[in-house]
Amino acid sequence: MTVNKQSTDKGSAPVHYVIWDLGPGGMELGILHYIDHFGPGRKLYVYGIKARENRVFDENRILVGKGGLQPGNAYLNYFKYCRKYRKAVFHLNNGGPVILLLTLLAGVVNPVYHIHGTIYWKTPVQKIYLKASWWAVRLLMIFRKVTFVANSGYSASVFQDKVFPADTRQVYNGFDTGRFIARRSRRKALRKMAYIGRLQTGKNVDMVVRLFEKAAADRPELELHIAGSGPLKEQIDRRCAESPYADRITCHGFVSDIDVFYGEMDLFVFLSAYESFGNVVAEALLTGLPVLTSNVPAFREIHGGDGAFDLGDPSDYPEVERRFLHALDHYPELADKAYELSAEMGARFSVASHLSQITAIYEKL
Repeated sequence: MTVNKQSTDKGSAPVHYVIWDLGPGGMELGILHYIDHFGPGRKLYVYGIKARENRVFDENRILVGKGGLQPGNAYLNYFKYCRKYRKAVFHLNNGGPVILLLTLLAGVVNPVYHIHGTIYWKTPVQKIYLKASWWAVRLLMIFRKVTFVANSGYSASVFQDKVFPADTRQVYNGFDTGRFIARRSRRKALRKMAYIGRLQTGKNVDMVVRLFEKAAADRPELELHIAGSGPLKEQIDRRCAESPYADRITCHGFVSDIDVFYGEMDLFVFLSAYESFGNVVAEALLTGLPVLTSNVPAFREIHGGDGAFDLGDPSDYPEVERRFLHALDHYPELADKAYELSAEMGARFSVASHLSQITAIYEKL
């Protein structure tokens, strides 16, 4: 495909999805939904800026670019890619200001910048050069347009506060709500407590184990089930093996039939220190599974801010423990609230709703 053959009709123009890598993850899953929805009517591309292999996408259905296999600088290669396809629709998934800047400089008109996180820099040095890059984007936006989309009201507010107050549209992550609703039930008794998610820094999985141990002393029937993988897996496995209640803890690793897993659990504790949305919380509630979360604002968007689901700030462990034990003592009420909440969540977080909103955005570019 060459530049002079590209369609200028954004209603049917090719779409280029830009991500850093081509491995399994939430943003990649979202692109799979886009392939199903837009594939019949548009030519679709996905470009992994630093990817050396494709572990997700069917290359018979979408054209895949692996930036990591190309000689030379990854940023320069991406600029050339944008320049070649500049008349198409570009949908950037959390690329950062440098990638957005290169996209605009290459001549792409009105790219979609999709915000999926709330952490924009981790060190003072990063803050200096990334803020400078965002300022450069702002200057370019005097002459160029960017459509900003955020996956929650919280991620939008953090972006507007830390980066700049751009008009940002909220489009919740879409997922297959039907498979979770099919597992919906009102939980009757507390026997299986769970953690579901990545095993990495900031998720506070060790705190979930600690809370379980506190409750297990007085609840001989209580079990802990940990589903997920990540860089801290070996550390978490060792921590569980050393627990005085190790015989009641099961580390499952990655679980493919996660809807079935949710359906078998009685309580989900998720104490992540930061999230822009939290798919696992929404998925769990769709099955009627009671959840106890940290006080991240994105979780409040999902469960409506009901204090019964909120354990507070993970940095204040005594308060988290107090609320946790209180919730266990009032488990029937918590289970009733989760079951009632699940009834209205299906439409809000469905793939169909997400795709409808993304389609409307593309049509207005």
